[in-house]
Amino acid sequence: MKTDALTLQSMLQHPEYGSCQVCFIGEDYIGLQLENQNEVLVRKTELEQTLAQSPVASVDYSDKTTSLPLSWPDSTFSIETDEVAHYPGSHWQAFFDDAQDIFGQLPEIVPKALVQTGYGDFYPSSNRTPEHWPQGVQLAWPTRQQGLAVIVKKDITGNGLVSLFPFSDAGIQQTLILRRVSVWDSGLEAMITASWGDASITFFDNRFLVNRSWYQSGKSYEFILTGLAYDARPAEHVEMSVNRHPDEVAWSNRHAQNGQTAETTTMTISLDGSAMLLPVNGWDADDYSFHAPIKTVSEFSDWLGQTGWRVRATVMRFDEDADLDILITRKAWSGNEPPQVGQDIEGRLWLQGHLWLANR
Repeated sequence: MKTDALTLQSMLQHPEYGSCQVCFIGEDYIGLQLENQNEVLVRKTELEQTLAQSPVASVDYSDKTTSLPLSWPDSTFSIETDEVAHYPGSHWQAFFDDAQDIFGQLPEIVPKALVQTGYGDFYPSSNRTPEHWPQGVQLAWPTRQQGLAVIVKKDITGNGLVSLFPFSDAGIQQTLILRRVSVWDSGLEAMITASWGDASITFFDNRFLVNRSWYQSGKSYEFILTGLAYDARPAEHVEMSVNRHPDEVAWSNRHAQNGQTAETTTMTISLDGSAMLLPVNGWDADDYSFHAPIKTVSEFSDWLGQTGWRVRATVMRFDEDADLDILITRKAWSGNEPPQVGQDIEGRLWLQGHLWLANR
């Protein structure tokens, strides 16, 4: 689906932004106005790819919005093939020098593990899980709040280990609009893509088996989000000169008032105090690099043998700060002193989340 035919005021049905209207057309970028009157600037090639791949996307050049709705669960869930690669081994680097260390402890851990519970256990959904979906159970050790999660598949051949990963419920509640659920090849693990304010994020659902029947694209949910730091350190002072794309400058100058200085294509940027959460090139969709000022710090102990800090930091800014709790083990921290309130930190993290509240 090409963007060449788009004109100002063309209407789009976007899979992440919903109904939106074209408000700016540049050489390489398109500006979209959302229903909440916020505006976003997207690259034309990215928009074309999104509209071509999404089953609910549409373009109406006559100023009317139409869509191609799918019934649940197809409207929400996409099943990955075994060709899609994920990299769970990297999740252990904040805890162990060798991921095999935890595997050697499994014979002692599994008999003591607890069956994981969550929102879906206490509030059953009206959606019925399809019978052909894989069945399994999620175990947690040493507690249901923090430690090691073990995913076990159950079928006619017996029980089989699917995966294990570190998890924590220590996080911050955020209101998200669910856009899609990408189910891994096992059928028992998934990543959720959702709108957080004006941004789109993807996170690993650490209670997918418990809550999957609740999920529906386009609906608002309360999730607990947590960042598990692979590595973190005090942020370096950085200033850089940036050559901006002419479309970005024209976009910014559209609303310039009389007497205001017009923006130019060259600008100097300092990262001090900035809030950024960016995908890591070549990593999984739920992995991010971050630069964030710290608001609060508290210590934790004995998380799979590690001590460290729970840091609440601002990772994005919309009309208000978008804060995230980042868990940093001492093994992952590179600073000479512990993290401090007011300090800028940077690093890379694995973004996890779980359902806290659905609109019933």
